[in-house]
Amino acid sequence: MVKIKLEKSKIIIDGSDNPIIFEWEHRSFFTLASGFRLDSKKQQYIYSTSMNFRKILIETIDYLTDEGIEFSADVNISKLINEFRKEQIEYEESFNVNKEIRKKKEVSVYPVGLIRQLKWYQLKGFEHLLSIKNGANFSVPGSGKTSIIYAVFEKLRQEKNIQIMLVIGPRSCFQPWEEEAKACFAEPITIARLSGAKAVRQSIYLQVANFQVLLCTYQTATNDRDEIISLCKKYRVFIIIDESHNIKSFAGGKWAETMLEISPHANRRAILSGTPIPNNLMDLWSQITFLWPGEQVLGDRNSYRFKCENETDIKGIKEAVKPFIFRTTKKELGLPKQEFKYHYCDLKPYQQKIYSALSAKILQEFKLGPAERIALREWRKAKIVRLIQAATNPVLLAKFSDEFDVPPLSGEGISPIRLIEKYPKYETPAKFEAAIKSVRDLLDLGEKVVLWTTFVFNIQMLQKALGDWDPFIVYGAVPKDATEDIEFNREQQIKCFKESKNPVVLIANPAACAESISLHKVCHHAVYLDRTFNCGQYLQSLDRIHRIGLNPNEIVTYHLIIASKTIDETIDRRLKEKEIKMLQILEDELPIGSFEAEEHQIGQSEDEEKIDFDNTIEDIKKYICPEDIS
Repeated sequence: MVKIKLEKSKIIIDGSDNPIIFEWEHRSFFTLASGFRLDSKKQQYIYSTSMNFRKILIETIDYLTDEGIEFSADVNISKLINEFRKEQIEYEESFNVNKEIRKKKEVSVYPVGLIRQLKWYQLKGFEHLLSIKNGANFSVPGSGKTSIIYAVFEKLRQEKNIQIMLVIGPRSCFQPWEEEAKACFAEPITIARLSGAKAVRQSIYLQVANFQVLLCTYQTATNDRDEIISLCKKYRVFIIIDESHNIKSFAGGKWAETMLEISPHANRRAILSGTPIPNNLMDLWSQITFLWPGEQVLGDRNSYRFKCENETDIKGIKEAVKPFIFRTTKKELGLPKQEFKYHYCDLKPYQQKIYSALSAKILQEFKLGPAERIALREWRKAKIVRLIQAATNPVLLAKFSDEFDVPPLSGEGISPIRLIEKYPKYETPAKFEAAIKSVRDLLDLGEKVVLWTTFVFNIQMLQKALGDWDPFIVYGAVPKDATEDIEFNREQQIKCFKESKNPVVLIANPAACAESISLHKVCHHAVYLDRTFNCGQYLQSLDRIHRIGLNPNEIVTYHLIIASKTIDETIDRRLKEKEIKMLQILEDELPIGSFEAEEHQIGQSEDEEKIDFDNTIEDIKKYICPEDIS
């Protein structure tokens, strides 16, 4: 009889009592098709790869059964098989129950134990996740996904189905989860951050029975994979992946693979993202497979790839994932309308000279751009970055742009290069004056203000210019929380901004302050010194102050500082075009498009970047004077 054992996370197929399984036809199944390693001395097949573990085990059992080969399984293997079979049954039950729930107009189950009243669309999300067991909430930012999860958690906790909730997400989500807990529960729940040194985290794992909620970053989860799996084996754990688009990598990647390895050990699972917008359906595989680790929904990685490339299979994929996804669109939130105020300004004389010379050089180089595709893409990006810098603050041209990995502007062929180097001695950029005036006017009216700019050096200059108001600042180099710097960090800056009783300003760049941050309860004005062509990032920044919790009579106002007849006007036009298209996608039940909101991207896809650049060239030709080209 063949013996199947589980030893130190390895599947062992012992054929010492039945050597028939080492005959060539069986050997080809185990070693070639399934990836087992043959140990001839011990007469064993050994499978030690963590990926596809359950698939390999089920296929092995089915193969031996079909071939009529008698086998016995040890206690651990039997337990795993029972768990896999049980999950398959749960999947089928959830799928069928959810189809019925989606037809209903009214909810039939309500939260218990929460002091926060859920809105109608949140109640629908609550019932959906309870019925589907493992599901996704892809509702737009600010729709209350955290409150829904806390309602589900409390319901499951009271029913003794769950003991601990583990939230895995970006560091920026920790503070919102802690703040929402205070708003949701009358009796405080105990929350621990799995952060800091390994010894500190180990102490938390040892005391985990004292906590209801654990907060963890993707990186920490990757480092603590074994500890989290042990936690799931000891307790009934509800795992939440917040901002789940960060684990969308189809090809793998440490974060995505870790989540897939941890997933089978959790009792319940959910993923949250306000900006899922995958480039294509392949981006859904890791997220959905985390929810249902078997092959019930999307199959294995390779077969799914082929399905995504086949137009006839795409409809089937959407139908397969649809039951597991709940989504509230922006329109359903019923938020008050946003107001956009444009502040146009002409470039100062020296700044105009620099901008015109730079524009002329770009036109001259346009037909001689690099022939190689990757080099051409980088060349376009550098030109766009420099035009944005010149229109906003020419001082930036003499500095390396860490934001976009663009070196300082070379003096070759640029007549006013010395003017750039000494620019601060001659004048203050027009947009700086306009932005500072807008911010000061709002502060004088007693308002709190968010001042957005893409470039870190701008943040530092604005901090000095508005020094009498003691600005708060957030950008990439600012430590993330107290574990990195107890006195000065992003959480502390945002917390102080929100809690201040006085009018204050927060100066930030979207790359560091776009996800998981809500400012709408204290701030209704945002000033944009500059913007890029990145529409996803821009929409995320808008949502920081336009979310659930606003009163119908509250007005949210965005002040856009635009340098006339520059790339600012091109960016504004292109963002409006992209926003219309993106919002159409976002209103879909399953938003699939060609937009991403990744850090450090000026555009989106390569095609989008080319359109942005071509529009920029056409506008340069329209705005530039003939004498600037000569």
